[in-house]
Order: sequence, then C-alpha cells, then structure tokens
Amino acid sequence: MKQLKIAILTLLALTGLGSCEEDGELVTVTPQGGSTLLEVDITTIELDRVNVTNPALTLVWEDASYSVQTPVSYQLEFGSDDTFTDSARSAVITSNSITLSVDEVNSFASSAGLPPFEWNDLYIRVASFLGSVPGAAETLSNSVSINILTYYNYPFVDHYLVGPASASGWDNNNNNAVLFRDASKPGEFKYTGRFNSGPLKFLEIRGAWAPQYGEGENDGQLSYRATENDEDPPAINNLESMDAGYYTFSVDVDRLTFTILAYEETLPTPLSSLTVNGSALAAEATLTQYGVGGEIFDEYIWYIPSVRLVPGEFTFTANGSDVWGGTTLFSGVATPNGGSIPVDIEDDYEIWFNSITGDYHLIPINLSQS
Repeated sequence: MKQLKIAILTLLALTGLGSCEEDGELVTVTPQGGSTLLEVDITTIELDRVNVTNPALTLVWEDASYSVQTPVSYQLEFGSDDTFTDSARSAVITSNSITLSVDEVNSFASSAGLPPFEWNDLYIRVASFLGSVPGAAETLSNSVSINILTYYNYPFVDHYLVGPASASGWDNNNNNAVLFRDASKPGEFKYTGRFNSGPLKFLEIRGAWAPQYGEGENDGQLSYRATENDEDPPAINNLESMDAGYYTFSVDVDRLTFTILAYEETLPTPLSSLTVNGSALAAEATLTQYGVGGEIFDEYIWYIPSVRLVPGEFTFTANGSDVWGGTTLFSGVATPNGGSIPVDIEDDYEIWFNSITGDYHLIPINLSQS
C-alpha cells in the first residue's frame, strides 16, 4: 500500500470581514497572502479492500494566516471532476493535516460519484473558513488529482439470528436467518416469523461470535459485544416463557433496544412458489422455503443462498403469476405491482423474502463482511 502525501498551502482570501467590535470600532480581518497548492509526488493509488483500516492518504497544508489572530477551520472536498459539481466533504478539521484510512478514502470517492473497480481521477481541495461553522467566509484552495482504483463500498451491516429460539440453535454458521433491515432507518431491523421457545441472540457475521447482541441489564435493552475479548452478554430470554409460534422480533442497534411481540393477525395462505426475474438476472431463479438441515422451519420465509445479479432490476413472482416489487436497494417492503427492485452492483447475492410482511433483503456475498 503506497502512502500518498500531498502538501497543501491554503490561505483564506477574505477582504473587509468584520470579526468583532471593540470600544466602538470595527476590527477588520485581512488575508496575509494568496492560495497555492503544491504539486504531488505520487499520483496513483490502488485501494485494498481487505486492509481497510490501513492509512492510505496523508494531506498536509500550511495554516491560514490573518492580520489578527482568529480561529480557522478546514474541510477536505473530494470531487469526480475539477469543478466539484457533485462533491463530498470531510468533517471539520481544526489542524493542518489529516491521515485517511483506505475505507475513508474509498467512501469519499464513492460519495463523489466514482464508480467501483475502475481507475478514475479523484480531485481534492481544501476549504478554509473562520470559526467552526462551514461556509463562514469560505475560500477554496486550488485542487490536485490522484488516479485511484476504488472498491464497492457496501454501506450496511447485516444481522443473523442464533440460539435455540431460531432454526440454527447455538450454531453461528448454520444457515442463520437474516434480520430484515428497514430501508429508511438502517439501524432498525425486524423478523416476523416462527420462533421456538428458548433463548435468542443475533450476530453481525455468520461463523463468528463477535460482534454479537444479547440482552442488556434492563427489559427491552440490548447488550453489544464488539470483540471476542469482550464479555459474552446474556441471551434474550423472553421467548423461553412463551410457546413456540409466530412473533415479531424488532431491534434498534443504534439505540440498543428490542421488542418481541406475538403476531396476532391471521397468517396468510402460504405461497406455493416464489421466483425472481428481470434484467438483473441471466435467467429466472427460484427461492425455497427457509429451513436448516433439509427440513423446512418456516414456510413464510423464502430465500436463495446465492444467485448472480448484475446492474438492473428484478421482481418477485408468487404462485406463478402474482408480481411483487419495491423500489429500494438491498432491503425494503415489496407489494403487489409495487415496482422493480434496483440492483446497482454485480455480485453473488443472498435474497430473502418474508411472505407475511413483504419484507425483502439482499446481501452481496463478496462485498459484505458476512
């Protein structure tokens, strides 16, 4: 991994800016020079999606100077062209240097509109402003560009059920069922389906016991275990006192809360078949009812463990004729004739569908951490 170093000299060009009033007189802040961006000695960088926390890019610039002492802050701006028409900005920086990780650089490049798995120019400049509020008497440095090969930045963390209340038991890599993510609130998940009577947890990665979520100290509170070195949280035991049946398990991983409620509505008639087809598939693919070890556990949960999808769209076809669809990437709620589900990146995908709620969930197998 090459470390790219760019030295930037950036000065704020402000004329006649009133900064304070003292003894009835207006104090004027004036710049002490122009703005100049130095040349870069390394202009090509290939981002390694395996070692995403490694340092990738260091930017250093001289402090802006003024006729009076005043706080100055900065933001880095990244664009896909030198006009920065569609750009992404960093958080506010109060020092004159920053080192960005591989994942941070890739995220900024993605937000600026650079497509993944292609070499493209990424343009960078520094915005300077007074105080801590971006845009306060802002001026911009000149820009530099680097030729960069990015990877796809899958923005989500998926979660999987584990424990005797689920079909997988205490096996963390046993076709564990996915929790369905809310498309508009990516920290919220739910699973409406069959549960056994017994304890329950959920994981971020199949085959690993960390990160995981268990029960917190208070009712309805989750406990998060980030690494194997952290204490193992207790299981969620609410279902141990309930009969096996259909429940809705809802979690908010941002607020560390959960609920388990009995599903009291009449269950729909189970589907006889479910397929997916559309421009995102080479040919129609068939989902199967969810189970473990060859036995169906829940006839309302359908899935495909792996199917190749390309940029395009697809819909679900139930019972050979009823078309269901949605409009949001990776997860959402499908409804009859509800549109076509978009796919924006080629990969092998897991596809999950809940025929009780219409929830769907897609996992790009090679691009996600699971």
